[in-house]
Order: sequence, then C-alpha cells, then structure tokens
Amino acid sequence: MKRTFTFIVLTGILLTSCTTAPPTIKTEQFTVQYTSASIPWLASLYNCSGTNVITDEQRAADFLDLKSANMVIRIGSPGTLDAFAYQIGTDDLLVILNSKNPTRTLTAEQARELFSGQIQNWKAINGNDMPVQVWIFPAGEDVQEIFDQSVLEGSPVTSEAHLITNPDEMVQAVGKDVSAIGIITRRWKTGNITAVYAAAISLPVLAITLSKPQGTLAQIIACMQK
Repeated sequence: MKRTFTFIVLTGILLTSCTTAPPTIKTEQFTVQYTSASIPWLASLYNCSGTNVITDEQRAADFLDLKSANMVIRIGSPGTLDAFAYQIGTDDLLVILNSKNPTRTLTAEQARELFSGQIQNWKAINGNDMPVQVWIFPAGEDVQEIFDQSVLEGSPVTSEAHLITNPDEMVQAVGKDVSAIGIITRRWKTGNITAVYAAAISLPVLAITLSKPQGTLAQIIACMQK
C-alpha cells in the first residue's frame, strides 16, 4: 500500500509539471548612484544584474546618498563610513600632460607646485616657455579629494585653475592644449595625453550599501568582485 501511494504522488507531480507554464523569473529593481570616475565599472554592474532593472544616477562624491539608493559606486574610501563597503576593483590616479609637452616625468613636489600655482611657466622645470594651464575636477569629486590629500597636502589649488566636470572632458581638454596639466584615473587614459606622475596607486573601487546586502543585491556585488 505504501508503494502504491508513493507512485501516485510522483505521477501527480509529473502530470502537473507537464501542464503548468514554467515559473517566471522574478525581476527586481535597484537604484545605483555612481561618480563619473567609476563609470568604467557600470559595464560589470549591468552584466552582473542580468534581467534585473538598474536605475543609475551619476553624482559627485559628496552628493552620493545611500538613503535614496540601494548601492553607490565610487573611487577610494569616503573616510568615516557608517555603511558596508565592498571592493570591486582598483585604479590609479595619474597626473597627465599633453603628449606633445616635452616634460616626461614630474616629482611630487613639482606636481604640487604646478597645481598650487607656485610654478606658472613650464620653463621653470626645463620645459617650453609657455604658461601652465591647470585643469581640475570640482572639490566634491572623489578623485579630486584623493589628489588634494595625496599631492597638495593642504595647499590650495591655484585660483587660475579651470574646472572640468567629468573624465572625458579632462582627457579632451589636456589633449588639445600642449601647456595643460590635469588628473585622471588610469581607466580613462586615452587619446593625446601622457602620464607623468602617479598621484595614487591601487585605489579601491568600492560598492557601498547602507545595510548588509542580501539576496539578489549580494549576488550582483559578488559577481562584480570576480
């Protein structure tokens, strides 16, 4: 009798599975905020998200808001962090020049003096006789914060500096002007520019969440770490 009951139950399951439509895959929605420097990691985000829906918002680092996003992505640690941070990659912060600028290397002191305005002409460091054109990001950007701490060390940026809002504009601005100097992360190094000083090496690229990620979000972050 026991064997008969077992056979009937299994048969019922098989019949049901043959006549019922396959289960639908649950699609979840996530809001992700990111800085312009971390854009190269969006491809990994979308690849790891699969069929889930990602609403992305680009913001300056000081406007990232974990209360209105499931996750934020930025370069470097924001300092005091009352959240959960997961490293999904690394990047380097570089000082860049136009590739036609004959200067090929800078010391930390020279970089600081160029960006602070103490050196205003390239001939002061055996370069061409032309004024230095400094390009920087707004103070609220993650890479600018890192540069200010690691290179300027408290010295103010020259008041003559030009502001750039994103890495692509930085590459274009420096690439068009032989007298220009700027900063960029290595992932953005393209075009007519040359790296002459490494301001910071192996900076962590972080995915940050307000609470410990669970379920699908945890799977997405784990995938991005591979």
